[in-house]
Amino acid sequence: MLSETQTQKDLHQILSQYCTPSDALVEDFKKSARLINVKKGEAVVRQGEICNVFVLNRKGLFRVSHINGDTEDTLLFGTSGDVFTSLHSYYAGEPAVFTLSAIEDSEAWLISYDDMRRMLEEHLSLMKWMNSLMVEQIYGFEKRYLFFTNKSVEDRFLNFMSIHSESLRRTPVKYISRIVPLKYIAQYLKITQSTLSRVRRRLITRESR
Repeated sequence: MLSETQTQKDLHQILSQYCTPSDALVEDFKKSARLINVKKGEAVVRQGEICNVFVLNRKGLFRVSHINGDTEDTLLFGTSGDVFTSLHSYYAGEPAVFTLSAIEDSEAWLISYDDMRRMLEEHLSLMKWMNSLMVEQIYGFEKRYLFFTNKSVEDRFLNFMSIHSESLRRTPVKYISRIVPLKYIAQYLKITQSTLSRVRRRLITRESR
């Protein structure tokens, strides 16, 4: 289970992913951030509501989803160290178009938009962090589009296993549902759950040889 092996990252590690943070910036983040426990299934950001925080994943597994009528789509998964916010809300004050919810019991820091904007004025290195974060979000959505181009369902599933958390890469295919429910993986891969089950059975047979 991921909850037994999951990693956790502190604020310095998360900031260091995109910049070289000063001690003053790290301390400001620590004073401004609020650590919360997020229960399995609980949403931190909700589609249709205005978001006012950045969510920094300390520990656990989240998913980004969107509902259109009766159809739910899983777009992204977030592991320790990942950062999320609604660009619609941050940039234009509009309601979020995605929901961010926990797949398992998790922990996250919340930093308000007001604190983030203040720190951006006071710490030059944070601007580099913010720019890199935004570019990564755009890159992630473009990569997801390419993810489905000229790839078989099996290749998509194996790629999903390889590009996400270390726990997924270490997990045998037959145990993957202990970490991520198959319905969410099927949504992400844009296939039916029955198709995913057939591919999974084929890979399990191959692993056991």
